Amino acid sequence: MGQHIAGLAPALGGLNTTFGPIQVDVITTRFAGGEPLEQVNRYVTVHRIDLPAIYPTDAYNHVIADNDLLAEYASGLAENEWYQIVHVHDWLTGAAGVALKNRFKIPLVVTIHATEHGRQQGNLVSERSWGIDRQERELCHEAWKVIACSRYMAEQLHSHFGTPYDKIIVVPNGFELSAHVLDSEEAKVALRRKYAPNDEHLLLYVGRISYEKGVHILIDAMPAILAEYPDTKLLIAGKNGRRLAPQAEQLGVTHAIQFLGFISNEERDHLYQIVDAAVFPSLYEPFGIVALEAMGLGCNVIASHVGGLSEVVQHLEDGLTIYPDDPASIAWAVRELFRDPVAAKERKERAKRKVRERYSWQGVAEHTARLFESVALERVVTSW
Repeated sequence: MGQHIAGLAPALGGLNTTFGPIQVDVITTRFAGGEPLEQVNRYVTVHRIDLPAIYPTDAYNHVIADNDLLAEYASGLAENEWYQIVHVHDWLTGAAGVALKNRFKIPLVVTIHATEHGRQQGNLVSERSWGIDRQERELCHEAWKVIACSRYMAEQLHSHFGTPYDKIIVVPNGFELSAHVLDSEEAKVALRRKYAPNDEHLLLYVGRISYEKGVHILIDAMPAILAEYPDTKLLIAGKNGRRLAPQAEQLGVTHAIQFLGFISNEERDHLYQIVDAAVFPSLYEPFGIVALEAMGLGCNVIASHVGGLSEVVQHLEDGLTIYPDDPASIAWAVRELFRDPVAAKERKERAKRKVRERYSWQGVAEHTARLFESVALERVVTSW
């Protein structure tokens, strides 16, 4: 989500509307560091709020406390500035958005990236999950318009929260070509040799190590993959990935899996450029920006035909799609990838072109700006 805002806000700033060029104030906490006030460009300012010394340590109550700080700080800005839109992302800043909307009578636009109902596969068993679900429902109710990142996500919002279709606008996530491009074939060969010294086949998973991401299904597929291609290695990048090591040991595939732990964006992008494919075996994926990142860097992609991933990756056209929760399907896709390298190369070239043409932040920002403009114009003629 931070990556989404870091791409969208600068692209939005300065776009012309009926009301003049868009000015953006991004308000966040200083939890991850950075300067208190950062002028990104002429039109975009980032405000980072320091957290008090005594603060909730659990994630849920941390977010609740964050919203109080965000709303208080933003109110100070709104007392002296005429804002036409309050834009928040998910429940993480939802309460602050609703408070600002009601206090200053500014239309609220909400981008929903994912829902707790989806993340938990419908199993809202904890108080925390019920609390998040309630906040998401309220947020969609309070919003003037709701942005969904995919048609799949729009359907989820309508079916689970009852959000009317005419309130939902589908605007995809954007992709910015990474500056982390390996600058020579020699650099690519050297990095690949680090992980595949004997020219093994290389597969990569990168992302959160959580149930809905389906990494355990990918590990379940490894015995079948190794039976046909015994030289295959799987790189798993993600914090706490080693907690899956017992599963690999039980299946007898420990020798073929390397747990990389947390890696930087630069390391991730470099890996995309040297592996045979990135595999995203998600059980739930509202959009699938990880697939865009890999495709944009010229990496073959194998992805579950689920959620937003199914809208990003077109089977046999610019990637290979698999059935979710199906190790045999993953093994089939890997076989298809390895047996026909010419077709694999053609797919990844088509994928790279598609991503760069359809998913630029500039295009996403222009779509979002048109939405903001229409909401602001509606507000002018609406009594509150």
